[in-house]
Amino acid sequence: MWGSSSWKRSAQTTIPCKECKKPLTVKRSCQHVYMECSHCGKKSDIAAYLREMDDALEAFMEGVYCDRV
Repeated sequence: MWGSSSWKRSAQTTIPCKECKKPLTVKRSCQHVYMECSHCGKKSDIAAYLREMDDALEAFMEGVYCDRV
C-alpha cells in the first residue's frame, strides 16, 4: 500500500560500496532516496547503483514514491 507507515526508511543491500567495497544501505528521507556506506560514511545518489540492483534494493524501491527518485 502506497504511503503506508509500514514501509521502511532504510534497508541493507548486498551492493558493494565503490570506495571500500562494504555492503551499502539504501535510505530514504522525506524527499530523496540515496545509498550510504555505514563503514566509510560515503553517500551516493541511487542512480549510480541502479545497474547493480539486488533483491533488497528492488523490494525497498517498491515502497518509494516516484518523485523521490
